[in-house]
Amino acid sequence: MIFVVLPTIFPKIAGGAIWGTLFFFLLFMAALTSAISILEVITAYFIDEKGWARKKATIVFGSVITVVGAFCSLSMGSFNITSFLGMSFFDVMDYLSSKYMLPIGGMLTAVFVLYRWGIPNFVAEMVVGMDNQNVNPVFVRILFAISATVVGFILLNEIIASITGTPIIG
Repeated sequence: MIFVVLPTIFPKIAGGAIWGTLFFFLLFMAALTSAISILEVITAYFIDEKGWARKKATIVFGSVITVVGAFCSLSMGSFNITSFLGMSFFDVMDYLSSKYMLPIGGMLTAVFVLYRWGIPNFVAEMVVGMDNQNVNPVFVRILFAISATVVGFILLNEIIASITGTPIIG
């Protein structure tokens, strides 16, 4: 939407070329800083846990992200050389991310906090910065158990829908 509507609006306002250039430059900077923060997560893991040098981890995973991003970008245009089950590479990545990776990540996060990190540690971290707020650990445990169950059901619903073509709910 940004790349369709705004280029038609900026020429119609006073100083539109300057405002348009400034806007898209700032949008580029926002995307770049977001990409750097996404890259930092996997880079920090490999530095801390696997002993990799920062330069090596950044080059390896920056390259992977660049290649996957290039395929996603190219698959949306006339250079669509990638297709899987009638979907472009971008559509496949979008489908896998939204239907499977996000629910699995949410469920694993809830299970990790509930059983590995522990509710007391989570509550202690959660109340940092809260002014004299009490958080009941039993409530948090119930919340995580319910959220893991609900997200697991959403994932199961998607798996059944992709196999049978009909979801359980929805």
